[in-house]
Amino acid sequence: MAGSLKRAAGDSISEDQVLMRAMRDMNKPKFVYEDVPLFMGLIKDLFPKLEGKREVNKTLEAAVITYFKDNDYMHPNEEIFLK
Repeated sequence: MAGSLKRAAGDSISEDQVLMRAMRDMNKPKFVYEDVPLFMGLIKDLFPKLEGKREVNKTLEAAVITYFKDNDYMHPNEEIFLK
């Protein structure tokens, strides 16, 4: 995963950012909702100077929202799109 992130971003992203994003993106979906803040705290402790901005696929996000609305599903917050 880290290699594909680095290849996609090229020189616009540092090695630390690649490692942090790979660790976050591969592990965060495996945690229950209540454990995510603890995990994100660990990531911040390991990479204190980095801000881990998430890239959201707007097309996918719009499709999920449409599906939720069409099928009377509720989503409690925007975290669902970042997992």
